[in-house]
Amino acid sequence: MRKAKIVATLGPSSSEVSQIKDLIDAGVNVARVNMSHGTYELSHQLILNIRKASKLANKEVAILMDLQGPKIRVDKLTVPLELKSDSEWVIGPTASKDKYPEYQGRYIPTVYDKLVHDCRDNVRVLFDDGLIVARTLKRDRDVYLIKVEVGGILKSNKGINLPDVEVTAPSFTEKDREDLMFGLREGIDYIALSFIRRKEDILQVKYLLHKLKKNIPIVAKIEMPMAVKNIEEIVTVSDVIMVARGDMGVELGNHLVPAVQKKIIALCNTKGVPVITATQMLESMINNSTPTRAEASDVANAVWDGTDAVMLSGETASGKFPTETVIMMDKIVREAEKTPRERPLLRNMDLSTVNKSVMVAASLIAEKTNAKAILAVTQSGHSCLNITRFRPLAEVLGVTTDIWAVRKMALYWGVTPFLLEGFDEHDKEMEDKVIDLVHARYKLKNGDKLVITRGEGRFFAKGTANTVRVEIIKDVPKVIGGADTLESAEFSRGQINLDTHACVSCQACVGTCPHEIWGATKDEEHRIFINKVTVESCALDMACVDNCPTGAIEIIPRG
Repeated sequence: MRKAKIVATLGPSSSEVSQIKDLIDAGVNVARVNMSHGTYELSHQLILNIRKASKLANKEVAILMDLQGPKIRVDKLTVPLELKSDSEWVIGPTASKDKYPEYQGRYIPTVYDKLVHDCRDNVRVLFDDGLIVARTLKRDRDVYLIKVEVGGILKSNKGINLPDVEVTAPSFTEKDREDLMFGLREGIDYIALSFIRRKEDILQVKYLLHKLKKNIPIVAKIEMPMAVKNIEEIVTVSDVIMVARGDMGVELGNHLVPAVQKKIIALCNTKGVPVITATQMLESMINNSTPTRAEASDVANAVWDGTDAVMLSGETASGKFPTETVIMMDKIVREAEKTPRERPLLRNMDLSTVNKSVMVAASLIAEKTNAKAILAVTQSGHSCLNITRFRPLAEVLGVTTDIWAVRKMALYWGVTPFLLEGFDEHDKEMEDKVIDLVHARYKLKNGDKLVITRGEGRFFAKGTANTVRVEIIKDVPKVIGGADTLESAEFSRGQINLDTHACVSCQACVGTCPHEIWGATKDEEHRIFINKVTVESCALDMACVDNCPTGAIEIIPRG
């Protein structure tokens, strides 16, 4: 399976049910709804369409609502303005424009009333994602005189960045509050906060959600210089981090973004916080059916850095090839994941709780036993998140009866959510029934191993999962090996047969027999063999036969 997840922004190119289903079939795990655009009516219909498409695709996806934040923009313009290099202009609130007739014809109106208050002399003012660069000269009452250093055509609603000053606008605006309430009514699964600067920006929203008794994970978007500076404290209070490279590049400078990206991803991996890498990953596919080689390398490098998810923005929201873009993203990620990367060191990981320690142990056990999957019984998905911190090689099946937990786990690296419906959690045979269901759905074979993590007592007992065991699939009742796979040894009182094809090298026989009749090779596969030197000591008690989980051993007594 592909382990890193794909987040896709929906928009005009991907708003219909059939279009969204195509994206889900192509590999989308999380659908992003951008609240910077559209109306509540359009967003409501989009969310309905996502849920409908998810049912048609038979795959639950999470809905990430991205709040706009304090985006500073140019206000409405009668006509676009031509800002020539070395020309001087004035910038100020729209409401102040009529106060300055002397500046008519060179007045740039902004929707942000405190821009002049926040600015000081000789700082940069960047327009349209940094394509137009100006610098402040001096303040004149309610406006600021600026000089254009890099010119261009300025249109309405284009963004304004002030990378050299600390903007006083709150990260969580009144519009964001209204959008959040709308999202909660619509049943969204994740909330993204834009332009945060410090941990208090996240905590403010967490307190609000707690007051409303809503447990919605928060995605902290890192795009401001101050957020980069405060990244460690921000990670500690965030549920997910997004490396939002668009405004980050404008604010910090594009040359610094790669190093910052690596630093943030490494920190998140160590802390066990999922991280999304976003912005311009396959930008050229907005207009072209294939990406550039540089873009393909960008996606692959994010995977090798350790990102949990990669995000598409305009490529799927307004591009000409939304489905093809997701298919390409899926291919690049899968190919990148074939190359192993270094995993977080255990000594750098927080293993202070029982759950964290047990989940890392489950990852190691699955790897050492070559298990097909880790079956994590969970109500909230938290156990699955702890399992993936060590980047297990085996697929993680997040088994739950909660649809919200299924959607939340859609973002988790390496986790396949597994919804149980119509099961009685008080059933004493619940675990066996779940194993049978997984066995059938994933077509497990005789000898395949499942590592199972769960809590004690009732199957879906609330609280921390603190147990781990290995289940070996056993369907073959007796030795069926042919001439090529059957190993035999005769002794005075009978014959021992070993089907080397059915044997899974679990070494149950080695641990059972006190006479050292069974041995294991010292290579990586630890293949089981019959020690013909000691075979005469066999007690014929059939203990090894009874303990063999795959029916690979047969003992035939003489007469």
